Amino acid sequence: MKRNKVKLFDNGEIEFYIDEQNKDNIMEFLKETGVEKLGIIFLRIKERTAAKDVYSSENYDASIKNITAIKLKGKKFNNARIYCKDYDENKTRIIILSELLPSKKQTKLTQETRNLISKVNDYDY
Repeated sequence: MKRNKVKLFDNGEIEFYIDEQNKDNIMEFLKETGVEKLGIIFLRIKERTAAKDVYSSENYDASIKNITAIKLKGKKFNNARIYCKDYDENKTRIIILSELLPSKKQTKLTQETRNLISKVNDYDY
C-alpha cells in the first residue's frame, strides 16, 4: 500500500520521517511529555545505544521485514508502541514512524498487534 511520509529531521546518518496520514494521531499522543522522550530515543538510536526495551525489531516471522517498535513505557505512556519501518540497508538509514499502538498490556504479541505490524509491513514509502 503506497503511503506518503513527512520528514521530521535528519542528522546526516539517519533520516527520521512520520507517516503523513498518522502524523496528527502520533503527535497528539506525544504532545505533552512524549516529544522529549522521543528525542532521547532518537539520540539513542543514532548512537546505537538503544536497548531492546526502548527500540527493537518486531519481525515476528519471515514475512515481516524492517519493522521496529519505539517503546514508550510507564503509566504516563501506558506502554505505548510506535511501529516503524527501518531501512538500514543504504548509506543513510531511514526510520519512518508509521502506526501508534496507544496501549500494550501483554508481553506477548496479541493478534491485534500482529495485524498492526503486518499492516505497517505492507506500507510502501
